[in-house]
Amino acid sequence: MRATLLPFFMLTVFLSFSQNNLQNYTPSILFKKGDWEYKTFQNLYTQTKQFDADGGKVDTGQRETFFTSINQFLYGLNDQINVGLDVWVKASNNSADNFSTTSGLTGIGPKIKIAPFKNIPRLSIQSTFLFNTVDDPEGANGSRYFLEWDANLWLNQIYFDLPLNEKSQLFFQQAFWYRMTKESTSAENNFMETQTSVFYSYFPTSRWTIYGMTEYFPTHYDFGGDRPEAFFAYFLQSGLGLKYQLIPNLIELEALYTNFWNGSEFKGAGETINLGIRVIRQK
Repeated sequence: MRATLLPFFMLTVFLSFSQNNLQNYTPSILFKKGDWEYKTFQNLYTQTKQFDADGGKVDTGQRETFFTSINQFLYGLNDQINVGLDVWVKASNNSADNFSTTSGLTGIGPKIKIAPFKNIPRLSIQSTFLFNTVDDPEGANGSRYFLEWDANLWLNQIYFDLPLNEKSQLFFQQAFWYRMTKESTSAENNFMETQTSVFYSYFPTSRWTIYGMTEYFPTHYDFGGDRPEAFFAYFLQSGLGLKYQLIPNLIELEALYTNFWNGSEFKGAGETINLGIRVIRQK
């Protein structure tokens, strides 16, 4: 139904063998003491179709659009511990409701990132807790169109990248989205979603990156029965992206397109367009 934010968390997926090149700072790599990063990522998801029970696409008779702006700050305490803050803002509209738009601050909170093993510097773990500040984000009382689950989010991510050669690398992410429901009408209990993603990046030059990605995102909850159920629903999306260092060692731009090409019944069969900016300051 909604776009996930996987592309945001992959904003820096690429490699360089120069320590001063921004391409060296993948999500797996922590910042040194005093170094910091600011990232903003704009995700626009739209759909007019959804998957049926056989995996086919059926027209819903309306266009649904969801916009997400994620803003992240990360600061290096040392090369094994980084801390930061996330701010997520969302907006949505529906053609059935004359495209009236609803929006709100759906997530704000701290995060910590650690490199648990000094001898494996390209393996890291990040934990973020986001407070949802929106009143009735699911639109249960009819005051708004669906914006977000009425829940706080505890998001844990494991990152690992594997250099293949000087021109390419693989990146892996395993994430656990634990939603702590508040006044939700969709789910009476807390529930888990998991996110498995793989990126392949190619570096034609030290300033350009071309990459492809695939994500598998199951939900482990039966909303009809209001009970946990492993792999109750899922979707798959894949995409292609570009990154360019506008100012080497300082500012990077990114563009990404993804398509939702497979999913369980009622999951959205849409697409996303994404734009990002990343700024890194090194001492």
